[in-house]
Amino acid sequence: MTAATILVIEDDEASRQLATYLLEAAGFQVLSADNGAAGLELALTAPHDLILCDLQMPIMNGYQVAQTLRSHPHWRAVPLVAVTAFSMPGDREKALDMGFDDHLSKPITPETFAQQIQGFLGTANAP
Repeated sequence: MTAATILVIEDDEASRQLATYLLEAAGFQVLSADNGAAGLELALTAPHDLILCDLQMPIMNGYQVAQTLRSHPHWRAVPLVAVTAFSMPGDREKALDMGFDDHLSKPITPETFAQQIQGFLGTANAP
């Protein structure tokens, strides 16, 4: 069985590198993009099993990425998770309303991050 491929769309380099490191260490394949537009292009052209997307990014924000992806029938089935510092009351609901399947708050917890991500994939896509 091949490991799940995860697309990380994150403009903050340190956050992107940390997520990539933790996911690769857990056995996942990782693709990454440093802005919403580049992430959307990768999402539409490269196969992956899950998308992790920041909300506040240059060029195209996470909400725009979610709405564009959800307008394509194929991409409605791919889990899309917001990973963001936006954790005020109502932020999770807004992310869900805009097409995300779930919402994780930053900073991520390195000790449990890969397990959380595995939970979004289910056991069929374990590394």
